[in-house]
Amino acid sequence: MTQSTDGAQPDRGTILAALKESYAGPAWHGPSVRESLDGVTARTASRKLSPTRNSIWELVLHLAHGRHLLIDRLAVAPSAEFPRSVREPWWPVAPTDASDAAWRRDLALLDDYHAKLVGAIRRATPAQLDRVPERSEHTLAQQLLGMALHDTYHAGQIRLLALELADADSP
Repeated sequence: MTQSTDGAQPDRGTILAALKESYAGPAWHGPSVRESLDGVTARTASRKLSPTRNSIWELVLHLAHGRHLLIDRLAVAPSAEFPRSVREPWWPVAPTDASDAAWRRDLALLDDYHAKLVGAIRRATPAQLDRVPERSEHTLAQQLLGMALHDTYHAGQIRLLALELADADSP
């Protein structure tokens, strides 16, 4: 395994702060993931702008699954399987139950995986954070910081989709 050659390794505190800001907020750049999801109903979350686009619900499951993958990489051994079927890497299958209860369960799933990821980062050794996983060019520390950037990207998508789809629901 090779180390990243740029030498810039984010430290644990930076990773945790960035994940907190991008996931729960408050964030200077705009809404966090949780702020973007605030007030989104199951109906809005399950709708798509077109058949080839992801719904908010699919984005929520994508974010939860990404956390699952990073937890596995930190542990260097597979954990329990992700509790949803996966259609392609990083993308779970869209839910068939679009009820409010199912939406709340999947929001709780995302929160649970976020808490597990934060715990895994806190427990990780410096060697684990500096490790470059197989088929990657980036250390786990870089990937974990990348998750915060990934969150920010999807938080913006979720906010825009929520606004557009809520407007479509209005008379």
